[in-house]
Amino acid sequence: MFLLSGCGNSDKDQAAGKEEKIIIKYTHGVGTDPSDPHQWVALKFKELAEQYTDNRVEVQIFPGGQLGSEQRGFQDVQNGVVQATSLAGNNAAVFTPSVGIYDLPYMFMNRDEAYKVMDGIWDDLDKKMIEESGTRALIWFEQGFRVLTNSKKPVTTLDDLKGLKIRVPQNPMMLGAFSSWGCEPTPIAWDETFSALQQGLVDGQENPHTVNNSMKFYEAKQKYITDIHYKMWIGPVVVQEKWLQSLPADIRDALIKAGRDTALAERDFIVELETKALENLKSNGMEQLGAPKDEAEWQKRAMATWPKFYDQVGGTELVEKAMTILDKEMPK
Repeated sequence: MFLLSGCGNSDKDQAAGKEEKIIIKYTHGVGTDPSDPHQWVALKFKELAEQYTDNRVEVQIFPGGQLGSEQRGFQDVQNGVVQATSLAGNNAAVFTPSVGIYDLPYMFMNRDEAYKVMDGIWDDLDKKMIEESGTRALIWFEQGFRVLTNSKKPVTTLDDLKGLKIRVPQNPMMLGAFSSWGCEPTPIAWDETFSALQQGLVDGQENPHTVNNSMKFYEAKQKYITDIHYKMWIGPVVVQEKWLQSLPADIRDALIKAGRDTALAERDFIVELETKALENLKSNGMEQLGAPKDEAEWQKRAMATWPKFYDQVGGTELVEKAMTILDKEMPK
């Protein structure tokens, strides 16, 4: 009896000492191609999160919208159905308005400026997101500047835009920018954009080279590329703050580090991917025209719309900080 009792206690001790893995369900709306930024970020985060926690965490990736749309993914994070999701910043701003700061046109003119702001306001923006939606950004990643493509004519000046119908997301700041340039911005759902271009319902659209390439917009009559710098595609990987704070401190710190390191690694990856995407667009007949000759005027008109949207991006606090980081004057 003494021996049996001892064995029983030993089994219980072993069971108690065996820690169950923490499962992170991570969802996004893009497919399984590892060269797509959403999937690349998910895979990199999985690698680093599991490595930094000595495999006490397991990241399970659900790509391709298996668990619903981007906005559904954000809500599922809020409700604890999944632990992480990646999405476009303008979709996240529906739930946490301060993320909309990255929709203000012509805040950045190059990647260096973008990274200075992204890193410089990351913690402050997290505080705003926690207040507004109970979430924070574990990762910020980018897909490059959104460029203008069209099927009709080379666009090298504002005058060239006149008469063109351009598909723009249903986003007030993006629509406001195109309206300020005197063209016809036309909101069309993303899943209808290719056919709208192909059928000539709109003449053009705006997206990063990587997206234009993956969508094969050269097969939808798109011929000309104008490298406007009005907006960079920036998106977060969000997690629920309550869930994050419930984790053991060392696990929490490891996940935060994995997120930051993933963000840094993605910056090298996206530059290489963008270069390859542009080469493929050109090889399929698209013509790159460079930046508009009068881009300073594009910037002036677009930035003049900012004050209309300060309330929509959670006030001016973060905007002022971003402008201070860039040593630029905030539109008033």
